Amino acid sequence: MDITRTDNGTIQVTLTTEEAEAVRDDLGQIWASKVSAAGDQLHSLLASVAEGTDL
Repeated sequence: MDITRTDNGTIQVTLTTEEAEAVRDDLGQIWASKVSAAGDQLHSLLASVAEGTDL
């Protein structure tokens, strides 16, 4: 995993497929009522990447 903070204030995270799947699974274990909208979007993104589909 590589995390980079850019000059414009964004953060870029680079994950391997295995790391993306692990984070997706971890987020999936949290009660839906405890996950923020951003966390839910990240979970969906990681799920689509792990499954090899486009958003």
